[in-house]
Amino acid sequence: MNAPRVAARLALVGLLGAMAGACDDGASSAPAPRVDAATDAAMLPDVAVIGRCEPTAEVCNGVDDDCDELVDDDDPDLRASLASDPDHCGACDRPCTPANALPACIEGRCAIAACDPGFDDRNADPADGCEATCIITAGGREICDALDNDCDGTVDEGFDLQVDAAHCGACDRACPQPANAAAVCAAGECALGACAGGFVDLDGDAENGCEYACTPTATARTREFCNALDDDCDGKVDEVADLQLPEGLCPQAGVCGPRCAADGDCAAGEQCAAGVCVPADGAGAGDDCAADDDCRALHPGYACLAFPSVDLEGTVSVRRACMPRPLGPVCDGAAGFRCPAPADFALGAEQGLCDRLDNDCDGRTDEDFADALYEGGLGGPPRTCADGVGLCRVEAEARCADDGARVVCDAVATPPAGDDDDCDGVDDDCDGAVDEAFVDAWVRLDGVEIYAYEASRPGATPDAPGLDPVPDDDVVAFVETRACARPGVLPWANVTLADARAACAAAGARLCTGAEWALACAGPQGRAYPYGAAYDAQACNGGARDADPAAPGVQDAVLPTGALATCAAAGVFDLSGNLKEWTDDPRDDLIVVRGGGYETNVAAGLACDQQGDLKPPDFASATTGFRCCRDLP
Repeated sequence: MNAPRVAARLALVGLLGAMAGACDDGASSAPAPRVDAATDAAMLPDVAVIGRCEPTAEVCNGVDDDCDELVDDDDPDLRASLASDPDHCGACDRPCTPANALPACIEGRCAIAACDPGFDDRNADPADGCEATCIITAGGREICDALDNDCDGTVDEGFDLQVDAAHCGACDRACPQPANAAAVCAAGECALGACAGGFVDLDGDAENGCEYACTPTATARTREFCNALDDDCDGKVDEVADLQLPEGLCPQAGVCGPRCAADGDCAAGEQCAAGVCVPADGAGAGDDCAADDDCRALHPGYACLAFPSVDLEGTVSVRRACMPRPLGPVCDGAAGFRCPAPADFALGAEQGLCDRLDNDCDGRTDEDFADALYEGGLGGPPRTCADGVGLCRVEAEARCADDGARVVCDAVATPPAGDDDDCDGVDDDCDGAVDEAFVDAWVRLDGVEIYAYEASRPGATPDAPGLDPVPDDDVVAFVETRACARPGVLPWANVTLADARAACAAAGARLCTGAEWALACAGPQGRAYPYGAAYDAQACNGGARDADPAAPGVQDAVLPTGALATCAAAGVFDLSGNLKEWTDDPRDDLIVVRGGGYETNVAAGLACDQQGDLKPPDFASATTGFRCCRDLP
């Protein structure tokens, strides 16, 4: 047991002995037994047991509150108190005493709960308390008054006196509101801001704001349009220096051209004003007018010109006055550009003249004859005129007659070169008909005549199936008028039934019937093939015959008409092979195609009585052609 506790118990024992002596009634005078320091302390009762110490929470007061025989010792309750007690902050008897402030203890460290009125903690250091003197004003909301209303160390924050139009250069120095514009503050001085839509600051005076009613419509290329409006909002309307003049208007030719180059070119009492003669004394110039006629009545060299002006409200007024007539275009306000008329012009017409001149000064030439001079009217390419037909045709461009009264054509047809007796698709005798004198090769049968050769196009040669009018345009386009029957040319292939009928009709014939075709092929004796009863693969141009023996293999190709003398029947060639041939032999919706072609390899398909090759009428191929028949008178 520790010494303090032993001493306390010894003192308690002495006190109890004295109390016992005092209570003695005198019956015994024997002395009390002696207790020395060596007596076992365990024999003495504990103070708590006796009830003299009542435990409470330990606080800073120099007393053993929790009866653990320790004063202000490390106790959980005491630790909690030291974390928030400003009088004992972090340790007993360590008070928080910030100057000019209500103290606080936070987690055992001194802090400031609130500054005293009139003071402020600017440096956030509780050691020196609320060191700054400041009075909250304006309810703690910063206003522009040169005071720190919210005591944050900054005066008038949020107010820029250099740009704030309500506090320009100083608090409460508001910029006045200009007319039709925004008020702005620049470098602490009031200035004119952007103009409202439809208004312009024309005079540059900020005091009267944007005083001019105008909406700019100018472009980078054109500052002013000819429209009686102030497009660039400079207070002037349709000023010549800013106008983009139209190109091609008012050509200076004919009556629109200059009348003089010097004063000497004008009559007595006149002078030359930019190519126009006008009175030398200026008589009549400046007089009001409504139209050019008013001014021409004063002098032929005058014209009525427009002089627009505009007021601050943007209202345009136009004065018209007689002035020397300019040669170029002038702006006539809302009417646009125009050519001031000379004295001898006719408005809207060319006076019936065809002379390549602009006689009415409207920018157009010979418009009264436009349809006769140009394809599609004015602005189109020159119209082509011609004389003659066929080989005699000569073309030229239509032009104005020398007397200016009409349009003429200088083309003169050439004389005919000869008779039109070639099947060449050209009108050789210039009579409007083509190949009308050509004589086809006919063979007479029983009451009819049939082409001796498969039909060919006009202009066909051994190497070309017809005449291509423009052979170098990479477009295959043959002349297809009448059918021709002649030897030694490539036959007409790639033809429909309707085109075959039309080609025969143009030659004064018709398509052969099936019976007529069969009679020409088999003859009265009924041959199996045009050359006889037995099939001969080399007699006609079928699939088994080699069109080019010099090349390896069997070559299939169409041959010129009548190329094989062995493939004939009574003077009619190629009825077997070469090209299959349309006939006028319908079978329901199909048509019989006779004779077989150069790709037919089956002997029966090359026979005279073959009728099983049926094609739709619109069929066309490189293996199919035709021949024509006609009735005898």
